[in-house]
Amino acid sequence: MVGLATAGVLALGLSGCGAAAEGAGEQADATTAASAEAAVGLTQASFVEELAAAQSDAGTVHMTMTYSGAGAEATGMAGAPLEADVDISDPESPEMAMQMDIEGETTDMVLSGGDFYMNMGESTSGKFLSLAEASESDNPMGELFKSMGDVMQNSLKDMDPAAQLQGMDGAITSFEKTGTETVDGVETDVYTILVDATKMTGPQVEDLPEEALAQAGDVEIIYNVDQDNLARQLVLTMGPDGEEIVMTSAFSAWGEPVDVAAPTGDQLITLDAMLEGMGG
Repeated sequence: MVGLATAGVLALGLSGCGAAAEGAGEQADATTAASAEAAVGLTQASFVEELAAAQSDAGTVHMTMTYSGAGAEATGMAGAPLEADVDISDPESPEMAMQMDIEGETTDMVLSGGDFYMNMGESTSGKFLSLAEASESDNPMGELFKSMGDVMQNSLKDMDPAAQLQGMDGAITSFEKTGTETVDGVETDVYTILVDATKMTGPQVEDLPEEALAQAGDVEIIYNVDQDNLARQLVLTMGPDGEEIVMTSAFSAWGEPVDVAAPTGDQLITLDAMLEGMGG
């Protein structure tokens, strides 16, 4: 379950939603110009800048994510839907409340004040475990949660369209506008991008072995972008035929208030208490 929860956060990073890249705040001042650009159509040269500016201006978003494909079935990710409210109004300190259904159990995650908290249902007695606190424990399991927290921090560090696409700079083998489509009643332009995973850089791949990137093959990312240059849907397909993982993300409620609060007091459980409850 812990592994799948980590995979969910990594997928969130790849989805292109999160802390705005350096300079995105200044780009947000050009939102009107960005809308005019969208009416004409984005190019490979303008795509990163325009999406980053629009996202920075919006500040918040609600997203859902689902997995499919043979690879998702094999890893247990299929049927593990994810929902998240994300506040990126402060790029230096993003906040997030995320929920995943994993193997019939619900896992809640909160990122607030730079710390991750996980509520893994019965495993944590219905309470939240602070990964920062767990990583400082003398218990050998503390190292596992420290590593897990590091992976999550790296994946969330640059999980915006600009940072992700900048990580693909030099790896993009194809970029084209492939049509228009209505997503949840919103008219969008469709952009299809092909990426050579072995040439990608950045937090989404820095901890992955070269063999894993080679096995991923060409990554196809299909963006649905509205007239305000905000992503409304993203479909990412990676892996060889017969082993592919397809991640479908939907984005809504851009710019609307979100409520993300760190758990406190009796909402928390220590690592030792969690392991004792599990018989560990």
